[in-house]
Amino acid sequence: MITKTVLAGLTAVGLLLSPVVASAAPAVHAKPTTLELDAGGAKVKLKKGNQLQIKGKLGAAGERQLTLGLDVFAQIKVGASTWTNIYTRSCTPNSTFTAKLTIDASADLRLYFPGTSVYASSTSNIVGVVVI
Repeated sequence: MITKTVLAGLTAVGLLLSPVVASAAPAVHAKPTTLELDAGGAKVKLKKGNQLQIKGKLGAAGERQLTLGLDVFAQIKVGASTWTNIYTRSCTPNSTFTAKLTIDASADLRLYFPGTSVYASSTSNIVGVVVI
């Protein structure tokens, strides 16, 4: 009886001390996305104080509609500065949106989608905005 108890105790200690091998879960890849910006051309002129109307479209290959509530950010960059968020908009059911932006200085403009666990992040084409 003592032998069985000692063996059971050693087996339990051995289980506690044995290394645990974790198996990695299969990697889930987010679906690639595309983001389009239409501001009227690759370079647009805007009178100071006027608003620039833009259209955006977020898409994913093989999907007609994306999940509702996906936020897209309009960002500007003046000179060598970093991209700065100036506007946030949620996409409509057909993954499009429109917005009117006020831009006070000449800058580059783009759209940015930060991504989710389902959809990968993406950035749009860049439009040069010249404020006159």
